[in-house]
This record gives sequence, C-alpha cells and structure tokens, in this order.
Amino acid sequence: MSVYVVSDLHGQFEVFMEGLKEIGLGEEDQLYVIGDAIDRGDDGIRILQYIKKHKNMDLIIGNHELLMLNSVDPDGRDRCNGEDADLWLYGNGGTKTFAQYKKLSLKKRQSLLLWLRRRYVMKTLKIGKTTFCLTHSYYKEGMENKTYQEMEYRDVWNIVWNSMYREEWETHGPDIYGDYEYTFITGHVPVMRVRQWFAGGQNVNELSIFRKKNFIDIDGGCALGYHKGLNNGALFLRLDDWKVFPVMIKIKSEKTE
Repeated sequence: MSVYVVSDLHGQFEVFMEGLKEIGLGEEDQLYVIGDAIDRGDDGIRILQYIKKHKNMDLIIGNHELLMLNSVDPDGRDRCNGEDADLWLYGNGGTKTFAQYKKLSLKKRQSLLLWLRRRYVMKTLKIGKTTFCLTHSYYKEGMENKTYQEMEYRDVWNIVWNSMYREEWETHGPDIYGDYEYTFITGHVPVMRVRQWFAGGQNVNELSIFRKKNFIDIDGGCALGYHKGLNNGALFLRLDDWKVFPVMIKIKSEKTE
C-alpha cells in the first residue's frame, strides 16, 4: 500500500486522470486531494464526484470548497445566495462549478453537500517514522482530524486561507511550522509563485515541489490554466518514498477564468 497526495486540481479533470495513470493507483493505495478540487477549470464537480465514488480517495477541504459550502443553498436547492456567494462566484472562479452543480439532481446535490461537510479540514497520518499533517494551507493546533461540520467557520477559514506565502494582511501568516513535529503537506499557493516571490526567483518555471524544512508545498498551478511556456499542472507526491509525479496541463485544457 502506498499513500499519495495532490492538491489544487481546480477543475482540471484531464490532468487528474493522467495523474492517476502515472501513479498507477491501486485498490490498496490511498490518494488524498488536499483541497481546491473545484473552480476556475470546467470540471470541478466531476472531480468531486469521482473522489466521492472511490473508497481509496479522499478530499481535504480547501478554501474553494469552503466558499462553495458557504454559498450554495444548504438543502441542495438550485440557489446560490449564501454569505460567500459573491466572493465565490465572481472573485474565485466559482461560476463554472455552480453551473455544473446546478445540472445535478436535487438528490445528488444533497448527497454531495453531505459528503463535503464530512470531509476533514486537517488530516494526520503516520508513514514509517514520519507523521504528516495534510492541510490545504495552514495549521491550527487542536483542529487535527476534525471534519468541516465539527468546526467553526472562522477556524476553517484560517486553516484554508492563511499562508506564510500570501502577502495580503488578512491571509498572511507567520512561519509556524518549525514549532511542530509534523511534516506539513500543503497547497494553496502555486510553487511557481512561491519561488518567484519568496525564494529568490530560482527555478520559477519548474514543476516540482517546494520544500522549506518540514513544510512542503505541492500546488502545481492548475488554477493558472494552460499558458504557453509555463510548466504548470499537478504534483502527485508519494509519501512513502517522496517520489514526485508531475503532470503538466496540455493546450487542449486551455479553459480558465
């Protein structure tokens, strides 16, 4: 059995499928998608349904799933008037996701929302001598292995939005990771931007993980869509031996918002 992680697929279903082929995910293996499976690309709901359908896959809540859950009607009706609706639809590429979501039957929408509310916001697991903390972006002590529905909105917000690699005052957090013995696997900020803004601009265009001591960023930049000359895509990481499986976005996936 091997354990794999990937983050920030952002509706790029073709990249997701190619990545599954690359890693050769078996029934005894486990894959965690560490947030932001939806938005910007066309097929976020399709990715969620695929993860939901497979017992050897799971989703960690990201900021885009938080926005969706706090935007759509909680009973699954064809409405989007929650507190985060404008931020989701017009500020974070949620219009494509909501359009796909509306095409589902009421029963399927209700089932999807129930499943999302039961997903972890942070997940810990031990592989060999290493204890990993899977979190979309940040860490809050005492919130490990709690589901979305067990947590307060603000606690979830802080975990999925804050990052030491964001400059906005409301979402910039200090480098806290060295204070804990976990090895943190996160996404949220594309590795290209981390290298450009905070790592001296070295290897900006390289599709590879970014590591700083016990902090590992695996956001390969699917949110950016296809751009000529930008080697962005998804980074599938096998936690057993740290092998990385990069999957680039191809030109036929040029559908961003």
